[in-house]
Amino acid sequence: KKAYAKAQVSQELSLKALAKRVSSQTTASRADVTAVIIATVENMIDGLRAGEQVDFGDLGKFRLQITSRGAETAEKFSAANITGVNIQFIPGEDLKNIFAGM
Repeated sequence: KKAYAKAQVSQELSLKALAKRVSSQTTASRADVTAVIIATVENMIDGLRAGEQVDFGDLGKFRLQITSRGAETAEKFSAANITGVNIQFIPGEDLKNIFAGM
């Protein structure tokens, strides 16, 4: 047998707590921060649905990733071949550097 590392979640940072932290560091109220976060997520979803890659700068990028079964030819490929859709996250440089030191 072998032992492997496994990431552990110590607790969850809720939207309310995140908004409170951000509001304490800025001039925006908790309600304003919450509204901006919610609107950002809604716009991200709209962008992904439109086939756009959503770039959050230093945080990273989000885009859709599709899994499918192969078809004999492109002409024979249809929506029935698609087996799943996921959101792919590509971390920005700052996050990549944090992960490198873990």
